[in-house]
Amino acid sequence: MTLATRPLDAALELARGITPQLAELADPIDLGIEPASTAYALIRESGLLAAMIPQHCGGLGLDFGSYTELLAELGAANGAIALGFNMHNVAIGSLFEADADALGENGIAFREWVIDQVVGQRRMFASAASEPATGARLRGISTTYERAPHGYILNGHKSFVSLAGVADHYVVTARPADTDTDFEVSHFVVGADDPGVSFSSEWRGTALRGTSTAQMFLEDTPIGQDRLFLAVEGMSLFKVVREPHWMAAGYLGAYLGLSRAIVAFATAHVANDERRRSKDTDVQRVGAMAVSLQATQALTVAAARAVAENRSDPSTNEMVYAAKYHLGETAQSLASQAVSLVGSAAMAADGPMQRLLREVQFCSIMPAKPAECLDYVGRTQLGANMFDVSNHGW
Repeated sequence: MTLATRPLDAALELARGITPQLAELADPIDLGIEPASTAYALIRESGLLAAMIPQHCGGLGLDFGSYTELLAELGAANGAIALGFNMHNVAIGSLFEADADALGENGIAFREWVIDQVVGQRRMFASAASEPATGARLRGISTTYERAPHGYILNGHKSFVSLAGVADHYVVTARPADTDTDFEVSHFVVGADDPGVSFSSEWRGTALRGTSTAQMFLEDTPIGQDRLFLAVEGMSLFKVVREPHWMAAGYLGAYLGLSRAIVAFATAHVANDERRRSKDTDVQRVGAMAVSLQATQALTVAAARAVAENRSDPSTNEMVYAAKYHLGETAQSLASQAVSLVGSAAMAADGPMQRLLREVQFCSIMPAKPAECLDYVGRTQLGANMFDVSNHGW
């Protein structure tokens, strides 16, 4: 494979074909002037929905490391859309990490259906896991499923579902209705137009309107047996414990991209002012921001590449949580430094910095939260078995 045909190069070429438009849409979407669906239409048309699907199946064939770099490219142009796009990939990214020989006939059929939906039909998936009482935790969820003659019946309430009203399919977490177990969790694919499926109005947050986030309700929603994710019941929590990268760090590329945008904004402001370009203290402050960005970028990319090369290894998982913590702290620090360096011009209502400042705050709210990241790394350092579900608080 030549340099020009590497999967990442092809994906970045597609991304760069739409990033100017995504950047132009960032503020109008944030202000509610333009619907987020306009940006996601660009994603669909670009072919990027197939980023994680192997090349021999008609996709771009990215691994987790390459995907993180692609997401950073999108995130630098439009962080909210990059985060929404990630929820599509969270929903399908693990499909091709599973050993095909271990899937069985039904699991292979499920995967082929997803390939057709994404590659053939350009349909978008989303993840619906968070709930009002438990957040993103898989333990203690209240959404349930019952077995029916031809499949399952789902009932529940999901909160903070990104791509609500945009995606065609939602991967929903649920536990068996006839048990109170914390550990037996399964994933099911629910169609946006399935009976009993409804959404609330869009969540009105201080930022990230482009994620199209809302609540999702399931009321006696019937789905077929063939919509059980990978045709396996009860293994979702155990998989997340062994391979936490999608849940804990799938969107890190988006926040890395936002961090790049923040540093680029501050750097351009100083570069365009001859007086400040020659002022040592300002030059050094730009240098300090660049060093911080390079450090968190190195850790983030290293963690993502480790997932691609050595998935499920305890040291890889520890690095994933470390990267999540470090990037979240660094992104917010860079935003604060940019405002301090640029001054009041940074907070102009018609400038990008006020939006970037609001958007990076959410990195520490999204799972895994800072304390959870430090808990994981600390327990790992102290020799705890992090493949034991009981050692996890979420």
